[in-house]
Amino acid sequence: LDADTDRRRRGQAPRVSFLGRRPSDPEHQFSDTVELPRQHARACIKATFQLQDSIRDKLRPIAITLAYGIQGAGAGRRGRGTTLPPLLPVL
Repeated sequence: LDADTDRRRRGQAPRVSFLGRRPSDPEHQFSDTVELPRQHARACIKATFQLQDSIRDKLRPIAITLAYGIQGAGAGRRGRGTTLPPLLPVL
């Protein structure tokens, strides 16, 4: 999760800091790993952030951006040695 991305692009300081973030993460970012035991399984991760006291702009919305990646995606498919046949043009 990344908070106040637009504000930081304009060179302004982020207005929030995530609680419980990793020491390697900046204050305005939170990262975690979710393991799903099977397909269609659901999982929730809670992330809490705190509005900094020194910020005057407390009325504008704080945008949160979520980015995700799938670890090992594609590695299993390529590792099996099976390739798809060439595609035929469709008119």
